Amino acid sequence: MLVSIHIPKCGGTSFRHVLQALHGDRLFLNYGAIFNRAQARPGVVPAGTRCIHGHFFADAFDDLFSGRRLITWVRHPVERVVSNYHHFLRSPDLRDDCCRTLLEQKLTLRQFAELDWMRNESTRYLAGKKIGEFAFVGVAERFLESLRLFGEEFGYLVPLSPPRENLNPTRESSRYPMSDEDYAHILSLNSLDLAWYDQAQRRLDLAIGEKLPVAV
Repeated sequence: MLVSIHIPKCGGTSFRHVLQALHGDRLFLNYGAIFNRAQARPGVVPAGTRCIHGHFFADAFDDLFSGRRLITWVRHPVERVVSNYHHFLRSPDLRDDCCRTLLEQKLTLRQFAELDWMRNESTRYLAGKKIGEFAFVGVAERFLESLRLFGEEFGYLVPLSPPRENLNPTRESSRYPMSDEDYAHILSLNSLDLAWYDQAQRRLDLAIGEKLPVAV
């Protein structure tokens, strides 16, 4: 059983299409059925499921599937927060408390970043797990590199040009423009996420380096 944790704004929507192509009707998209470990109960996951993907904490299925393999994607915390901010402005989800607060109070980017749920959100989703507990961790900024590695490590034939969805159509560069002060402030609010992200970058570098041909 693969358990794929979709941390918001970290490439999980695009990765979902890859998993759908690989697993078909054996993929269970869990967006609302189970969010945390206390909600997990037998019978919620359909029989025959080979992969679970969605928004939920990384330990949500620990009691149901002891042999599961965890996978996830992470993104630089500043970019993740800013992307979430613009996503809510572009496509409001009034079921989300942070989105409602953003719209009702007309928050600035900095004020939005200061909301409790927006601070270290990736770490919250990862539920205290260490990077070594994950069979695969992709890096959103290195999507194709990560995806090729995922295919190699799991023995999947993945598409070389998978669809990239849920992207900001008005974004003109690889990074969101913001002042140095806002960048530093948002970064200071997400030190745990940054530490996890840096580990993921180093792990990806190491894994790719091990697969490169040795020069002679």
